[in-house]
Amino acid sequence: MRFLPFFILAYIALGIQSGLTGYGAIYQARPNLALLVVIFIAVNANRDAALLGCFLLGLTQDLLTGQSPLGLNAVSYGLIGILVINTQEVVYSDHFLTHISLGLLGGLIYALLVYGHGWIYYSLLHSSLKSARPSAMPLVGGAFYTAALAPFVLAILRRIKRVFGFRPLRSHGNGRR
Repeated sequence: MRFLPFFILAYIALGIQSGLTGYGAIYQARPNLALLVVIFIAVNANRDAALLGCFLLGLTQDLLTGQSPLGLNAVSYGLIGILVINTQEVVYSDHFLTHISLGLLGGLIYALLVYGHGWIYYSLLHSSLKSARPSAMPLVGGAFYTAALAPFVLAILRRIKRVFGFRPLRSHGNGRR
């Protein structure tokens, strides 16, 4: 995987996501474009480059937004990257239903991790601020919003996949790595 195109894609995705902060929300749910980039990288890159790319994308988002503690998105995207990499042999990576299901599953895992962190953080450290806990509904709604956008965004990214220099998948009988 070539890292210069990866960082350009990460910059564009995080810029669009930050720019649409108040505009792209439906019932306070926002799509997670960085998660779609994580899925794209994890489906197409080899294992080590994909894990490094997912972690770096999350770390960049943590540094850019400052809304979550440093490392929360990095660990979340790393775990989602591991999950997607382990499903490479089982799924057809270019099918739109695969994109929807990976977007939904990744979004729900991300929502669970962010909500769990918020719940633990506010329960232990700020017991007097019960109303400041994060709400689960925008996170779950964001997972469905991300899943709905996944086929469109991943279809666009699939067209420029040669730019990233992904290695062809090695065949093990069924044509997948």
